[in-house]
Amino acid sequence: MLAKETHFAPHAITEPRLLKVISVEEFIEKGLAVCAGDACLSDLLVWLPSDMLLQNPHLLSLPVAGFITPGTLPEGAQSAPLHLHSPSDQQVVQPGDVIALTPSSTLVRVLYRRGSDSNLLFMTDRCNSLCLMCSQPPKDIDDRWHIEENLRLIDLMDAGEENLGISGGEPTLYRDGLLEILAKCKAVLPEKSIHVLSNGRLFKDPSWIAALSSLGHPQLSWGIPLYADNAADHDHVVQAAGAYSETLQGLYNLARAKQIIEIRVVLSRLTAPRLPELAHYVFRNLPFVRHVALMGIESTGLARKHHEALWIDPLDYQEPLSQAAWFLFNRGVPVSIYNLPLCLIPPHLSRFARQSISDWKNLFIDACQQCAAIDSCSGFFKSHTDRWQSRGIHPLSTVAYEAYARSAL
Repeated sequence: MLAKETHFAPHAITEPRLLKVISVEEFIEKGLAVCAGDACLSDLLVWLPSDMLLQNPHLLSLPVAGFITPGTLPEGAQSAPLHLHSPSDQQVVQPGDVIALTPSSTLVRVLYRRGSDSNLLFMTDRCNSLCLMCSQPPKDIDDRWHIEENLRLIDLMDAGEENLGISGGEPTLYRDGLLEILAKCKAVLPEKSIHVLSNGRLFKDPSWIAALSSLGHPQLSWGIPLYADNAADHDHVVQAAGAYSETLQGLYNLARAKQIIEIRVVLSRLTAPRLPELAHYVFRNLPFVRHVALMGIESTGLARKHHEALWIDPLDYQEPLSQAAWFLFNRGVPVSIYNLPLCLIPPHLSRFARQSISDWKNLFIDACQQCAAIDSCSGFFKSHTDRWQSRGIHPLSTVAYEAYARSAL
């Protein structure tokens, strides 16, 4: 698990900043072209290894925002305009990252990590649902400042092909800001695919159809949760009366806007028993859906409070999971199983298993350390505890894993 924040000894931080970390070599070769959008030298924080700094102390005269070093500056070295040094964890911040600094704080947050497919634009802590298993309980606050932060972050990212997520809370609550961000992603980051996580309820407003159609982003997709084939069960999970109807209206409006749609189902005691019925419903009533994701639960946030209502050992829902996955697959609907360790997925479902947990949330427990599948397994969320652990967790032998891998072909 690679953390997304660490502490530095900061110097001369007087205002909130987003900065692009860049190596000397990249500064010389690319300069401001290292950023996908508009940037200036004051947006760059140059990474200086100790040996390079000792050999070339004049590098501290580069006209950039500042420097990041493993330790303090050598005695007598020129004072840097902005200097971060002596990190608690030297692996967290690397060249290519975009970091956030706050005055009067030693904490440095990584908002963008070069080469990662787990990068995320966080829109808001607000939400119009209150899902029983929500990993990030909503807050009733005005946090529109995330919009400007994300617009600036887009400029400082690499222009590469990594996937980029947008999430919350519920991103559509800030409609104008979300549309502005999507438009900027299309203009500045055309090579990146964008996947937005939304409960889909606000798309019941048909004016979204024109807005998204005119946006015309070719690599934009939406992950929308649908927890049951009926209103009572879905509305109970999301704790919002009428949510099922609103979500379905939203899905049809997204389809009218020719959007790429993924259905997401968090697997729990409340949702697992009717997975086959839900699969039938999706196939017959939502023929425009491009992908269905069946997802192991993240044991944090409100899920902890509702453990008794939600927890079911994955071994105990393998039959409905198998029926749903194969029903969809056999009818041409792409399907994936997320967030479940390989040892909990029967071999006949191995073709659907994905290494899905974001790198900064991912961990492997002691029982995993001798497993032959550890390099291709989803592992666990960092919030994992024994209370949420299946009785089926066990290391796979090399022979067992090779047989497992063959069955996935």
